[in-house]
Amino acid sequence: MVSNAPVLALDGPPGAGKTSLLARMVSALGDDTVWFTEPNARLATGLAAPVHPSPAAHTLWFLRHELAKARAMRHLTADPDTRLVISDRNHLGALAYCYATRADDALPYTTARDFYARHIAPRLPTTVLTAILLVSPGESLARRGNVAELPRWKQWFDEGLLERLHTFYTDIAPTLCPTQPLVINTDGATPDTVLAQSSTLLADAGLDHSARRLTRTPAPDSRPVLDEHFTDAYARLGGLEAFGHPFTHPIHHRGDTVQLCQLGALRRDHSGSTRLWDPLADLQRRAA
Repeated sequence: MVSNAPVLALDGPPGAGKTSLLARMVSALGDDTVWFTEPNARLATGLAAPVHPSPAAHTLWFLRHELAKARAMRHLTADPDTRLVISDRNHLGALAYCYATRADDALPYTTARDFYARHIAPRLPTTVLTAILLVSPGESLARRGNVAELPRWKQWFDEGLLERLHTFYTDIAPTLCPTQPLVINTDGATPDTVLAQSSTLLADAGLDHSARRLTRTPAPDSRPVLDEHFTDAYARLGGLEAFGHPFTHPIHHRGDTVQLCQLGALRRDHSGSTRLWDPLADLQRRAA
């Protein structure tokens, strides 16, 4: 029996609370949910990483990743064991960057937008929902400590870039979603308020049971630390540079244990083998 599971994409500027929301959702929803962490070329598997370190090459990688994900969604949404698919960012993330950046070697926004319209949009399932989390530039900076923790993250602390990202997500992004998105302004909102609004979106999509589970889930009482079973794989695959900080405690999911970080996740199976969590690569391997 085809489940026709909804796909919920979370997008928005840095510091809006996307990954925090994803962390609470996947911790609460359990085995009948599959999720994708933010696309990360440093952890690319199943899809070749950029051959050149320029912003344009990374944007093209991001868009090809979203095309591969759109193609895979038809299989995921038809899986009777999956009631919901969640994605931390989708095509909007690449388009927002192209719109907002002033880098000379960036992919032009019109080129990225046309790639989306020609290749990605026609392949998206009809069940795609989008939640855009907004945050003002000042609040974005404050939430992230005002200073980049690593040099390569510095551009995401440029106030001009953040202003342009806010304009994109407010005025343009809603026109690039398959259906009318839910827009949540997180300035002054508590995490529970954001979670409640997201739960309403799921309830409206017919996932009443999932919505109730979300609203009954308490917020974590402390920032998680990396589980000792994942430390070797975390370091081997790039450490803080590649993954960022842990964002969930270890989660039991479909017989394995998974821990979500800001920019990726690790998975440990019943035999003790630990690897990158990448549902897209798993799907591609099964298809091959």
